[in-house]
Amino acid sequence: MRMNKWICGAIAAAGLFAATSALALPLTIGDQVQVGDRAGGAFTPAPGNGLFSGVTFRLNGGSSTSASAGVFVLDYRHVAPTATATWTEFLSFCLQPNVYLTSFSNPYTVQAVGREGGLYAHSNGYISELWALYRGSVVDDTTAAAFQVALWELAYGSTDRLLASGDFVLTSSGSVYSTAQLWLDSLTGEGRRAEGLVVLVDNPNDAYDRQDLITQVSVPEPATLGLMGLGLLGIGFARRRKPR
Repeated sequence: MRMNKWICGAIAAAGLFAATSALALPLTIGDQVQVGDRAGGAFTPAPGNGLFSGVTFRLNGGSSTSASAGVFVLDYRHVAPTATATWTEFLSFCLQPNVYLTSFSNPYTVQAVGREGGLYAHSNGYISELWALYRGSVVDDTTAAAFQVALWELAYGSTDRLLASGDFVLTSSGSVYSTAQLWLDSLTGEGRRAEGLVVLVDNPNDAYDRQDLITQVSVPEPATLGLMGLGLLGIGFARRRKPR
C-alpha cells in the first residue's frame, strides 16, 4: 500500500462547480481521465463540518483501522480519446477502504459497475440497488458515512451484507452502523438499479494498490444540486484540513 497523506475516506476538494465549464466532456465507458484535487488539500464538500463521520473497521480479521467515511469532491479532465484542459468537479465515494487516494495514479480508466465478468460483479447488483434506493438519502454526516460504509461492505472481498462479520467488519457503533445495516438488510439484488454508475480505476494491474472511485454520470445527484444552490447564493464552503 502507498504511504500517502490521506486514506480513502478522508480526501476531498472544495469549491464545488468552480472549475466546471460548458466545454467539459461527460464520462463514458473506456475514457481515460486525469483525476486531481484542484483545491490543493483535503476539504469537505459542504458548509460546516462537511458530509463525513469517523468510523473504525477491520479487514480480513486484521487490526482496527480508523478513517473518515463520507461523500467527497474531486476533479477530472479527459486524457483520451478526446483530451481537454477543462477540469470538472464530481461527487464520489471510494470502494477500497484500505487504500490511500493520494498521490493520484493517473490516468484513470472509466469502467462500468457490476457487469458480468467486470468490476464488482460479485456484489450481484447490490451496489447499483443501494445507489438507486438510498443515494438520495445522503443529506448529513450520518447518512453520508452510512452510505460509504455500505459501499465498502458490498465492494470489499466477499460480501455477506453484514457489518458484524465477513471480510469487512465495522467496529464502531452508533447511528452510522445501524443506518448502513438497515440499508444493507433491505437489498435483494432484484430491486431497482441506478443508471449511469461508473468507476474510475487507477493502476488496474495492481489489485493491492488500487483505489476505485464510484460516481454517477447520467443522472444529476441530489447533493450536487443542493451544493450548487449554495454556491450560486454566494455562500462560501467551509474548508477544514483533515488528518489521517
